Amino acid sequence: MKREYKLILIGLLTIGIFDALASIVSKQFNFNYTDLAAGSFLIYCIFGFWGTKEINLKAGVLIAAAVGLFDSTIGWEISILLKANTGNIKNDPTLPVWIITIVLVTGLAGLCGLIGGGLAKIINRK
Repeated sequence: MKREYKLILIGLLTIGIFDALASIVSKQFNFNYTDLAAGSFLIYCIFGFWGTKEINLKAGVLIAAAVGLFDSTIGWEISILLKANTGNIKNDPTLPVWIITIVLVTGLAGLCGLIGGGLAKIINRK
């Protein structure tokens, strides 16, 4: 299996497990699931860093974006199925809201991947 596919698969598993655990913990300890959004952004940065270090910057950004795409679709569905505590936010999105969210999260994940990849490039120069 190609390295990029392995990294994508590991990234999807990581964000899926993170979404499931965050959903359960937010419900169990009664805090807002969205408070853990920084954890998702950190995961995107990590996979951008890792993809850049293993392959190149383009791959790192694309891997991070793929993880973000998964997070904004399957990850969101996981949070709905596990009844994550979203406070006053209704976790029953309409199709237009879902599409806008997918585009924004995937773009932000790519940006995080670029940040992580940039950090990898800086570290590799030293």
